[in-house]
Amino acid sequence: MTPSDDIKTLRNYLEELVNKKGSDLHIKSDALVRARINEEITPLSEEKLSHESVENIARELAGKNYVNFIKEQELDTIYVLDSQHRFRVNLFVHLHGLAIVFRTIPKVIKSIEELNLPDVLHRLGHLQRGLVIVTGATGSGKSTTLASIIEEINLNQRRHIITIEDPVEYVYNDKHSIIEQRGIGHHTKSFNSALRSAMREDPDIIIVGELRDIETAESVLHAVNTGQLVFTTLHTIDARETIDRLVAIFPTREQNRIRMALAANLQAIVSQRLIKSLDDELIPAVEVMFRSPRIEHLIRKGADTDIPDAMIEEKNSYGSITFNQALFDLTLAGKISEESAFNYATSASDLKLLFTTSTEYHNLKHKTVTEEIHLKEEETVDPAQEQERVRQEAINKLKEEF
Repeated sequence: MTPSDDIKTLRNYLEELVNKKGSDLHIKSDALVRARINEEITPLSEEKLSHESVENIARELAGKNYVNFIKEQELDTIYVLDSQHRFRVNLFVHLHGLAIVFRTIPKVIKSIEELNLPDVLHRLGHLQRGLVIVTGATGSGKSTTLASIIEEINLNQRRHIITIEDPVEYVYNDKHSIIEQRGIGHHTKSFNSALRSAMREDPDIIIVGELRDIETAESVLHAVNTGQLVFTTLHTIDARETIDRLVAIFPTREQNRIRMALAANLQAIVSQRLIKSLDDELIPAVEVMFRSPRIEHLIRKGADTDIPDAMIEEKNSYGSITFNQALFDLTLAGKISEESAFNYATSASDLKLLFTTSTEYHNLKHKTVTEEIHLKEEETVDPAQEQERVRQEAINKLKEEF
């Protein structure tokens, strides 16, 4: 096949991914093309793509950066299928050749409500300074959640927003706000240089795509120390681990200083996991830790293990939500099963206690059992008896008419 044929084949697979509402396309040398659809990896054909074909696709995707890709053995970029569909792309080298993964980037930025995110996230758009971190595993929807918050600001406030991303994912159009998006390698050399430049560009909000290293973390902390509002993401599973990971990035001699900076500037940590619902769709379970005097004190003292307990106690006063509470609420709302809730629980024993002590949950269970009993009773009605009942009703009706 020629390079143009290989690109046409790629586009056909991407169109199939879109039509099947998949999230990721996986291509590797001398292997079947597979897609992630409803969280499962599924082959899209029985034909294998040759090493030559995958190399042709990689050359097209990398363009002038292909030599650098071969040298570094990995590359992040964006591929545009058409005006409605863009993909984040990662090229890498593995044991048997080249591999490429495409992640769908929705064109339409959904609202907090449309994404089934907790209402408390609306508060984040009204912050004036400090640090907000959105966390979760790869594919958990961090970028989508962050985009919904930024778009809400864009729709309702007059602010200057600068994003620094690798690569640029969601594309914003100026509404009430001014938004400039900068991609690493295309519009700026690095996160650090872009952050230094952003400080001189009259920003209200700075978005840093990901905290990847100590230099970026230091630059972000410097920005929030000077009164900026910074949003960023991190690959951690909950609030406690996020604080531990951020502190651990730095040398031991610096960690107390970092704790002081986080205690003073951290406004919120949003952590999420995607769970298959009873309707067979993916919905987010979201933990939210908001800043409070107690949380600030625990961060300063290094008592991170006490943070979940503080979040439970501050649910009503500060709006914090633990993962277990989020899972419990989704179960109570009939969106996920109890089994799923326990599978994703941070602490299964703590979640069980929530179920055990909840009057609302027990009332719901009793109502469900009662409805099932009534349904079974209706299903076991004797046909002859039912026929006689209908006949008697007809006779009574005739008597009334005459």
